Amino acid sequence: MAKYFSFGNILLVTLMAFLPGCAEEPEIRITEQYNFGFLNSQDQKVFSGESIDVSFWFSALVNEGIPVDQVKVVFETVSGGGTLSVTNVRISSNESAETTWTLGDESFRQVLKASVYDLSGRLISSGELAAFGFRQGSWDAISASPETQMMDMAADAVNSVTFMTTSNKLYRQGSRYYIWEEVKNPLFDYPDRPRTIEIDRNGVLYVSTWGGNIIRSLDHGNTWQACTKPWPDRSHYLQICVSNDNRLWVSTDGEFVRYSDDRGITWSDAGAGMSEYRVGDIFRLSDGTLFKHGLDCCSLAKSFDDGQTWITIPTPGYSQKLYVTDRDEILICCDQGQSEIIYISTNGGATFTNVCAVAPAFGTSMQNTFIRWGNDYFVTIPGYGIMKSSNLRTYEDFWLNQDIDNLFIDHNGVMIATHWEGKQVWYRSAPGLK
Repeated sequence: MAKYFSFGNILLVTLMAFLPGCAEEPEIRITEQYNFGFLNSQDQKVFSGESIDVSFWFSALVNEGIPVDQVKVVFETVSGGGTLSVTNVRISSNESAETTWTLGDESFRQVLKASVYDLSGRLISSGELAAFGFRQGSWDAISASPETQMMDMAADAVNSVTFMTTSNKLYRQGSRYYIWEEVKNPLFDYPDRPRTIEIDRNGVLYVSTWGGNIIRSLDHGNTWQACTKPWPDRSHYLQICVSNDNRLWVSTDGEFVRYSDDRGITWSDAGAGMSEYRVGDIFRLSDGTLFKHGLDCCSLAKSFDDGQTWITIPTPGYSQKLYVTDRDEILICCDQGQSEIIYISTNGGATFTNVCAVAPAFGTSMQNTFIRWGNDYFVTIPGYGIMKSSNLRTYEDFWLNQDIDNLFIDHNGVMIATHWEGKQVWYRSAPGLK
C-alpha cells in the first residue's frame, strides 16, 4: 500500500513491499520499505521550450545487514509534448535519477511521470511532476494567487512597468509577465490597503486605498507619497478616475465629486450634477467639453463649464459605458433587451449610430471595456468575450469566452483576462514576446 507524504512542495512516496525470496534472481533482495519522490517543486512556471533539471530521489529502508536493491527509474512525458535527455536509469538507495525536461507547447499544464521498477521488471510505483509552460499566442489559464483576485491594473509602455492591485495589495510585474512582486511600503499598511490603480498620460501612478487616501508615484513606482486627503474626515474607500487631460477625479458615497489638477495636492469641487452617479468614465474633447458616465446606468452627460453644470444626454438604450477616442469619437455600450449594443457618435453626442450588437450570456457592470494597443482596439463584453477593431465601426470576434469579466494589457502587450467569479486569469503573450 502506498502512502504519500508532502514536505513543502516535495512529494515523497513510502511503499511497503513484501517480496518473496527468489533464488533465480539473486540481485533482488527483500526490502521492507521504499521512499522516493521528485526533489523539484510542483507547478514550476517557465516558457515552453525552456528546460527544467529534474531530480528523482530513491531510498530503501531495510533491516541492518540486508543488501539494498537497485531499481530502474523510467521517465516519460504524459502531456505537453516535451522531450527528455534521459528516459531511464538505474540507481541504488539514497541516489537520485536525473533528466532534463524540455517543455513542449501542446498544452499549458504539462506532466512528467517517473515510474520505479525493481530489477525483475515489476512496477513498484510511480509519481508525477507538473509544470506550466507559457506559450506564445495562446490563452494560458492560471488558478493561483496573486493574480486570480486582480482588481485593477496600470501599464506604462514608455517606462516598461506594470502594476496591479489584488487582495488588498499592490504588485509590480517582474522580469517575466507572470511574475508578480509585492510592493512593500508603510503607506499601504492597514487601513490604507490598495484598492485600485490609475495612470495618467505622463506616467504618474495613483493608488486608491480602503482607508480614504490616494498614494501617488512620480517616478514609475520607485517611490510613493501620500496625496492630500480629498476628504480629511472620511476614512473609507474611494473611486478614482484619471481623464485624458491628466485630471484626477475622486468620488465616494455622500460627497460631491472632487478633482485635482496638481497631482493630488489641492482639490476642487465639481458640480452637483456630477455627484449623483459619481464617476465611472470621463473624457475631455478637443474643444474643452467634458463627457462623463457615472457608475450607474443611463448617466451619460456633458459639461461646457469644466464640470460645474451638466447636461444629460439621451441614449438609444440603457447606457453602461463611455469611451472617447483621440479624434473625439464618442462610443457608448447600451443594454437593449438580450443584446449589448455599441453606438458611435461623431457629432458630440447629438446622434448615435449602431455599429455592433452581441448577445452576452449575462449582463453585469463593465470595466476595462475599450483598450487601445498599437493600431487596434480590443473590446471586452462580460458574458461574451473579446472583440477586435481597427476603426471602432467594424468588429471581429477575437476570443469568445463567456467567463471573461475584464481585460488588461501590460506594457509589453501581454493580455490578461479575468474570470467573472475570480476563479482564474488567462495570459496571452504576443508571438515572439518573452
